[in-house]
Amino acid sequence: MSARPLAVAAVVALLAAFGGTPAAAAADVPDLTSFYQQKLSWEHCGKDLQNGATTDSAAQPPGFRGRLECARLEVPRDYRNPEQSTMQVQLIRLKATGPGKRLGSLVINPGGPGASGVNYLIDSGSAFARLGQRYDIVSFDPRGTGHTDPVSCGSKLAPSAGGADSLAAKEKRINDACGRYSGGLLRWVGTPDVARDMDVLRAAVRDDKLNYLGFSYGTKLGAVYAHEFPRKVGRMVLDSVEDPTKNTWQTALSQARGFQRALDDFAADCTRRTDCPLGTDEHKAQDQLRDWYRKLGDRPMKANGETVDETSYVYALREAMYSRSDWPQLRQALAQLGRGDASGILRLSDTGGSSAARNAAVPARRVGQDELPSQDQLSLRAIACRDTSERYDGRDYPRAERELTKASPLFGPDIAPTLLDCYSWPVAGDDASRDVAAPDAPRMLLVATTNDPATPYQGAFNMARELDNSSVVLTFRGEGHAAYTTGDPCVQRRVEDFLLDGTLPKGPVSCG
Repeated sequence: MSARPLAVAAVVALLAAFGGTPAAAAADVPDLTSFYQQKLSWEHCGKDLQNGATTDSAAQPPGFRGRLECARLEVPRDYRNPEQSTMQVQLIRLKATGPGKRLGSLVINPGGPGASGVNYLIDSGSAFARLGQRYDIVSFDPRGTGHTDPVSCGSKLAPSAGGADSLAAKEKRINDACGRYSGGLLRWVGTPDVARDMDVLRAAVRDDKLNYLGFSYGTKLGAVYAHEFPRKVGRMVLDSVEDPTKNTWQTALSQARGFQRALDDFAADCTRRTDCPLGTDEHKAQDQLRDWYRKLGDRPMKANGETVDETSYVYALREAMYSRSDWPQLRQALAQLGRGDASGILRLSDTGGSSAARNAAVPARRVGQDELPSQDQLSLRAIACRDTSERYDGRDYPRAERELTKASPLFGPDIAPTLLDCYSWPVAGDDASRDVAAPDAPRMLLVATTNDPATPYQGAFNMARELDNSSVVLTFRGEGHAAYTTGDPCVQRRVEDFLLDGTLPKGPVSCG
């Protein structure tokens, strides 16, 4: 990599990130020249990368996967001490197809935290076809996820010496294992470090400004980038916006209420249909949903050789709430359940329905006593615990379960245990990533769905206020998560008008 001095603009951006002043530049700003001036080597993505995605090639346009290119971006593990060690961030892109003048790169992030941006582009790249005419669509696996130094906590959790653990003790065993296997990494997976990686990525693709489309947690990442590099923000869209004013506990309560509202809407819609397995009365429909939950807790069912219990049931319900397009599948699964067949619930629970928008920081399915969570959930935990100073323990759990169950009798008990995820986490966290003030950044477009269960509607307005740069909120009056990918033509037109032409509404606007 080149050793030429950093441009003045890059120095200013780095000073902002590290809290320095121009007079102290030489003393306070680490030398990141080689990282900012590196040249990427794009090559056809190998099978080892493409096999990690879930969508069959036939589900994408002909030749789609052949257009994908991959590269590695070198970044410091610790930006304050870049000479100590580096990381290789896995990148992926779809080059602009035309027609029209190329506008540079559009970086997308699907959320999570913990979701693979590489897999997301492989699975869902065709959703960005119009934007991809004039932008190279670029995504990446953030540090600690996917193919970028993924957090490891071993292959299997060691059995508890004293038999069955309490919930808090089980989380401590998981977290101790993460510390043993990834202790040297966990300090460096927080959102501010990923935002700095994005600025190195911006420079590596030779863009003066970062053009960005982030979903769910990706909205937090975009906002933190704007806070740290306000003068490097280009056209930025934040869709399904996380609320920076809420802490972990408040977010859990908000999500429990959000998923319950979505389930209420599903039940009301179902009872108006002739094929509804819940009957025709909304109140009795809710009773039926809770009755199945209790029965599966008392006596789990078998489907295709697997156990379907109350956790599987809630997971299937929750996944179907991400998109109204999944409601027919849920109705069918519930009808089968009423006949003693849990295969539809298992299928929804395992696949997450038909929607690609599955990236909010919502709870994972609870795992067995000696099982580890999935890789993406371990990454989510590592990033989330680095991004908060909150550390709840077994003494807090009864109140959490009580409050969350009151918010949602079905979803609350499933969400409550996640508040123990950071109990005895091996490294300290802080709340720096909740500061998203960016008054010097250009205006952004924030997209909010009125019945978004995972990132409730009000969060977009709170984010706009905290950004303090006159950003505009686009309201989508509908159901689900990640409005741009729902296919609503009004939302897509507003987002594309801004990203392609720079046309931003002068004030709040709505679709649907």
